[in-house]
Amino acid sequence: MPRIAKAYISLIIVSGATILLFAAGSWSSFSFRQFSIFLGLAAVSAAMKVRIPGIHGSMSPSIVFLVLSMAVCSFAEVAAIALVAALVQSLWLVKRPRLIQVAFSAAALVLSVALARFCAMLLFGPHAMNSPVALLILAGCIQLSLNTAMVSAVIGLVEGKPMAQVGRVCFERVFPSFIGGIAFAGLIGGSFSRANLWNGALALLPVVILGYLYALNRNTQAAASEPQAHLIEEEELVEVGSRSSRSRR
Repeated sequence: MPRIAKAYISLIIVSGATILLFAAGSWSSFSFRQFSIFLGLAAVSAAMKVRIPGIHGSMSPSIVFLVLSMAVCSFAEVAAIALVAALVQSLWLVKRPRLIQVAFSAAALVLSVALARFCAMLLFGPHAMNSPVALLILAGCIQLSLNTAMVSAVIGLVEGKPMAQVGRVCFERVFPSFIGGIAFAGLIGGSFSRANLWNGALALLPVVILGYLYALNRNTQAAASEPQAHLIEEEELVEVGSRSSRSRR
C-alpha cells in the first residue's frame, strides 16, 4: 500500500475516533424510543448494500435514516447510529472482513455525518429546526458528497485509480436513488412533529427498499454490459491488427 494511502487512512480513522470519543463524553438522549427506532432502521438499511461495478466497495441507503435522525436525535446519538450503520454495512455477509477496512468505513461515515450536521446547522443558524425540509436535504447532500469523496479517495490511492473517475462511477450508480431518498427524508421531517417523527421514518422504509431495488437492478445491468463491452473492444483490436498485418504483406 502506498505511503500516502496509509497516511490518509490513518487521518480519517483518527478523526472519526476523536468524534466518537467526544460524542461518548457528551452523551444525551432526547427520546430513547426514537433513538432505538432510528438505530434499527439504519442498521436494516445498511444491510441493503449496493456493489459498485469495477470498484471494490459498496454503498447503502442508510444515509436516509441518518439524515432523518438529525431532526430528533442529539449529536451523540447520530454519531452512534452512524457507527452501527457502518459496522453492519462492513460486516454483513462478508466472509473475511479486514479490520483496517471496517475501521476506515466506520470513521468515514461518522466523520461525514458529523461534518454534514455541523455545516447544515451552521448555515441555518440557531433557528435551524424551523426549516426542517431544507435543513435535512442540505445535510443529506453534504453527507453523501463527503462520504463519496472519502471513499473515492481511498480507493483511488490504494488501487491507483483516478479519484475523479472513481467518484463519478459512485455517483452515477447510487446518486439517483439516494438523492430521492434524501428528498423524501426532508419532506417527512417537515410533515411530522419531532415527537412523532419515528412514524414517518417507518413509513419511509418501503421507499428506501424500492430505491435499493432500483439501484441494485441498475448496477446488475451495468455489470452485465461490461463483459460485452470488453469483448467488443477485443474484437475491434483483433480486426485492426489483422488489417495492419495484411497491409504490410
